[in-house]
Amino acid sequence: MTAVLETPPLPNKEKNGVSIPKPEAASATLQKEAPDNPLFEKAICLAVSLRKPGNHRKLSASLVDVDADKDLISAQKTLLSCEHLKTIDHYDGEIRRYLYTRCLPSLFKEGVYLVPIGLVEEVEAKLTAFADKRKQLVSAFLEAYPALIDEAQKRLRAAFNATDYPSVERIGQCFRMEWRYIAFSVPGTLKTVSREMFRKEQEKAERQWQEALEEVRTLLRTHMAELVQHMVGRLSESDKSGKPKVFKNTLVTNMTEFLDTFDARNLTDDTELSEVVAKARTLLSGVDAQTLRTSTALRASLHEGFSNLKGRLDTLIVSKPTRAISFEEE
Repeated sequence: MTAVLETPPLPNKEKNGVSIPKPEAASATLQKEAPDNPLFEKAICLAVSLRKPGNHRKLSASLVDVDADKDLISAQKTLLSCEHLKTIDHYDGEIRRYLYTRCLPSLFKEGVYLVPIGLVEEVEAKLTAFADKRKQLVSAFLEAYPALIDEAQKRLRAAFNATDYPSVERIGQCFRMEWRYIAFSVPGTLKTVSREMFRKEQEKAERQWQEALEEVRTLLRTHMAELVQHMVGRLSESDKSGKPKVFKNTLVTNMTEFLDTFDARNLTDDTELSEVVAKARTLLSGVDAQTLRTSTALRASLHEGFSNLKGRLDTLIVSKPTRAISFEEE
């Protein structure tokens, strides 16, 4: 599909320098962009970019001591060995994991998500909080940056190159977290060039959006199936030693989080999965991880219940084959 990325001209409110369309206004505008696309009635596209400077450089061949043709050898060096960059990298992963639990892939490009209209304000508030915390982590790194360069010079010795290390101000500009709400549409100007081309692009867009609906449905089914399979595995009677299997609190919290956000994320009105979700909610009603650890009867009951749900989910996924979806930006 020939797609145009554009910020929808909506009534906005400003938060942290980012234009936030009101959910009801966003729905109306997006329907105008693509009236035949049911996804636009329930979700808005969000582009998220997480950037940071690279921490590796190619090592000069003269510094590589190996008995081989150096044209066939490639080596690299790490510029800075520090926990600050590892912490920022881990935090970026946390941001992506959050988006995974609240959004759905847009299928247009990596880093672009479908945000259910009902979750737009929550996601916006969370991204703002993430951005504030990320700035703090970056500030801590920048404060330590001069000392880290001195350490790198001592450790890299002949491999150290001062030009690999920009100023504090410049390296700080390499860290960016940006997001904006966008619309995808067939370029209207194409109609002035050729009505036939415009018609074909519209048909192509419609086919791809129908495919997107199938992808969204399958993604939710697969995610639910993975959670249920993990639940069944951890609640089985015992491990090889005969003792009850150990599990973390996330066994329950990950499942309840999915169940709590399912209605908003069910953009395709998947009634079959809705039935499974309703049964899972009933099974987990009033259950917490600690009670589950101490009650053998409850473990057995939930194991049986989720085993039945697993069988149902297996049939739903097998009957709807699709290509894999990646949430990763990089």
